[in-house]
Amino acid sequence: MQIANVVKAAFMAVAAIWLAGCASKKEPTTAETQPPVVTVEEEVLVEVQPVLDPAVQAVIDSGKIDESPEEIQALLEKNTYFFPFDSSKLGDEAYKALDVHAAYLTSDLGYMKNIVIQGHTDERGTRTYNLALGERRAKAVKDYLVAKGVAANRIEVISFGFEKPLDPEHNDTAWALNRRAVIVTE
Repeated sequence: MQIANVVKAAFMAVAAIWLAGCASKKEPTTAETQPPVVTVEEEVLVEVQPVLDPAVQAVIDSGKIDESPEEIQALLEKNTYFFPFDSSKLGDEAYKALDVHAAYLTSDLGYMKNIVIQGHTDERGTRTYNLALGERRAKAVKDYLVAKGVAANRIEVISFGFEKPLDPEHNDTAWALNRRAVIVTE
C-alpha cells in the first residue's frame, strides 16, 4: 500500500504540475493576434515667407514690377527726385522709382490714395521764375505718373520755388539738393 500511496502521490504531483502549466497558458487577446501598428513620422517642410509691407505686396501683386521685395521697398521710400540747373527734365534714375510708385497707386491697396507733388528750386533766379520752375518740376513727375495709369485728379501739384530749401547753404552742393520734386502721400 505504501507503494500505491507513493504512486498515487507521484501521479497527483504530475497532474498538479500539468494543470499549473496549463493554467499559465492564456488565450491570446485580439491585440496580440493583430499585426503590430507602425507609426511613421513624416517630415513636413514649411516655407516661411517674411511678412511684407502691404504696399510692397501690392506692388508685387500688380505684376508690373520685376524687382525683389527689398528693392521695391527702397524704391517706394524714394520720394525725392532731383533736377539739373534750370531744368524740369527727370533724370534716368527717377523712372524706376516712379514706376514702382505708379504700380502702388494703381494697385487695389493704393488706388484710393491721393498724393501731392511739391516742386522746389534753388535760390538763384526771381521768385516768380522759381515758382514757375518748381511747378514744371512737379508737373514732370505728375505727367509721368499719369502716363503710367494714375488718375490725374488724385495728384495735386504745388510749387514752393526757393521758399523751402533742403539745404540753406549758398553753394553748388546745397543748390543741387534744393532743385527737387517731392511726393507726399496724403
